[in-house]
Amino acid sequence: MPQQSDAPSDQARATVWPNFFIVGTVKGGTTSLYNHLKQHPEVFLPAFKEPHYFAQIHPKPGQAHLLEYVSDQSDYLKLYHGADDFRAVGDASTSSLWDREAPMRIHAVSPDARIIILLRDPVVRAHSHYLMDFREGVVDIPLNIELLKRDFAQVEKGWGVSRLYVDLGLYHDQVQRYCAIFGRSQVLVLLFDNLVRNPETAFQRVATHLGIDPAPFSQMNLAQVHNGYKAPRGTWARRCAANPLARWIGYRLMPRALQWWLYQHLILKTAAKPMLDTTVRKFLEDIYEPDIQRLESLLEIPLPELRSSW
Repeated sequence: MPQQSDAPSDQARATVWPNFFIVGTVKGGTTSLYNHLKQHPEVFLPAFKEPHYFAQIHPKPGQAHLLEYVSDQSDYLKLYHGADDFRAVGDASTSSLWDREAPMRIHAVSPDARIIILLRDPVVRAHSHYLMDFREGVVDIPLNIELLKRDFAQVEKGWGVSRLYVDLGLYHDQVQRYCAIFGRSQVLVLLFDNLVRNPETAFQRVATHLGIDPAPFSQMNLAQVHNGYKAPRGTWARRCAANPLARWIGYRLMPRALQWWLYQHLILKTAAKPMLDTTVRKFLEDIYEPDIQRLESLLEIPLPELRSSW
């Protein structure tokens, strides 16, 4: 960890913006990437993984308690106090991939930023997203086509507004926006399957992209999974996870590490991941196939990993 000889003033500290962004996708491996990068001595990532600042989210009142976010610039920049001497300073907000305005907002303050986009088989991603919402008490009904259709058809969409189960897996436009605004050389697209199956190579690519020493990654357990599937311990656990008071206590009164430990060990339990209904799978595959083809044309590479469960 770098040592500072002279502590900069608060005004000087307030000018430190991130110079790299892990922008998504949701349930695509961003938590694992964040946790490993956070251990690197040349990397600064705040304890607040997803401030969602550049998406400027506006959740509905009934869902606001489910999200923790930062909208004010001065509050956001406080997250980066102490980041002055680090080579790579990052933000890992998954909302920044889907939000149309986020790339331009990021470019306005950090035009030379390095962008990391993690993509996962969109059918598996949608299923994992639903299972996360179910265990947190956000949804109570089984995943079915009608649920997906209603959510996809909503006119008003966004974080804390709609679920975005289908939308977030339509990757082409999301990736294209970053390539258009930052240039292809500043955008690294990683695939979840490669991060899991060959993490050494994946983190070598990340190190090269960020201009940091790859050696520290060799000392880490890169195969360790962060935020993998777990099931709620019961109905009480789902109610607790969704309770506004419990959320407020967790967000406001607990250190983030303790909050995460309690959630993982008291609310959740290890369990086999449920199977996805075959009719739901076919519905999603039909939606995603044309979009994957467009993404393959954009990136000029085949992407069989995005169909790994089909």
